[in-house]
Amino acid sequence: MSSSHVKSAARVLQLLELFDRVQTPLTLKEITHLTDIPQSSAAALLGTLIDLSYIAHDRRTHEYVPTTQVSHLGRWIGDDGVASDVFVQKAIETLNQTTGETAVAAVRRSTYARYVLVKQQRRPTVVPTLSGVLRPICTSATGLALLSQHDDASLRRIVAQAQRERRGIIKKTSLPEVRQHLEHYRKFGFVISRGGVFDNTGMVAALLPCTIQGDLVALGIGGPIARINPKISMIIGELHRILDEFR
Repeated sequence: MSSSHVKSAARVLQLLELFDRVQTPLTLKEITHLTDIPQSSAAALLGTLIDLSYIAHDRRTHEYVPTTQVSHLGRWIGDDGVASDVFVQKAIETLNQTTGETAVAAVRRSTYARYVLVKQQRRPTVVPTLSGVLRPICTSATGLALLSQHDDASLRRIVAQAQRERRGIIKKTSLPEVRQHLEHYRKFGFVISRGGVFDNTGMVAALLPCTIQGDLVALGIGGPIARINPKISMIIGELHRILDEFR
């Protein structure tokens, strides 16, 4: 193996170790600042990893983040957590089939909801939705569901942190808006986000009644708002039916 190949392999590992250390999406500029990898080399490596589905790229925020395919590399060594839970797998498969829309399972990671399991129909997607992507916790449906168990003091801290960081947040958020969503969730058992992350897309989400591998888990069904709205009652019904099976 040539020295250039060895250097490229080392840089891939360096890149993945960086994401593991910071545990947040990064722009190309931030990656080159935090490593000794030249920008042109980092861009080429990221492009290859995107093609192989190990990295997801958000074109709106210009940020990169690993997908769960990275964690799958070591799945034979240890437990894959929520994504390997047979009940969660069955729930996501069922929700995808019965609603005809994208179904996801998400856990909280700092000020984000992280998709750990995604099932989509074979049709053109409006926005890229892969296992491993992060969604802002204060505006995404799964994020709001994950916040539903926090008391007001904790909620204040999380919203303030999200507002300070502003990483990956396209839509502005406020504490009163988050509280309003959570009041709806506690009253009806689900939350709806329309345009909370991307324009013209929405999601319905609710929290599993139990933790898995120590994590609260939110299940969500999403897609284009124009397609979600006409069948919102059916989607909510299917979501509640699945949740009842966990009780």
